[in-house]
Amino acid sequence: MNEEKTTLESINNLLLEITDAKQKMKTVKDQLKDVMEQNDEYRALAEELKEATAKRQTAKKLLEADKDYQLVNSELEEMKFKYKDLQEILSHHLVTYFQETQETSIPLANGSALQVVVSAKLGKEVAG
Repeated sequence: MNEEKTTLESINNLLLEITDAKQKMKTVKDQLKDVMEQNDEYRALAEELKEATAKRQTAKKLLEADKDYQLVNSELEEMKFKYKDLQEILSHHLVTYFQETQETSIPLANGSALQVVVSAKLGKEVAG
């Protein structure tokens, strides 16, 4: 129980450090943006980029109205969804495999093996 508390304390301390680091990065990023915006060459290129972006958006709207584009784009979206679904299923199976075996590699049918990378991250805050 003491080790668990120490780990929880470490997590909470790290969360504070991460929050502090994130705020400091935002401050430096804002300073960098100010320096960039004071540069004449950068401002001119940024304006050209803005114009090119507007032209690109117009061209994309024209493309989106094209039936062939819509058909191929729809097919791509379906493939992306299936790919993401397969990745999630694989992830679930890899976690289960690791929990059952504690192995950090998985043998493949061709005789080689792939490393199993188990990771964790924090999600949204929960009530309680």
